[in-house]
Amino acid sequence: MAINLMTREELLEQMHADLHDLCQPLTALQCRLEIGRMQGHESALQEAVDGALEETQRMFEVINQMRQRLLLEDADTQ
Repeated sequence: MAINLMTREELLEQMHADLHDLCQPLTALQCRLEIGRMQGHESALQEAVDGALEETQRMFEVINQMRQRLLLEDADTQ
């Protein structure tokens, strides 16, 4: 079984890029859901949008934690 090993620098660069790429659609999703909530009047739609926004916030929190770990790791290597 061949394993493609990345250098530490390559791994960190890739992780930074992945996090950036992940945040872009999450930001768009959050904006769309907030607009949907402002326009929606049905209680079921409101609950769905509120729940989706809560989940989006949780994703951002996880991403922020990952980013902080990367920054600490990066600082340790310098």
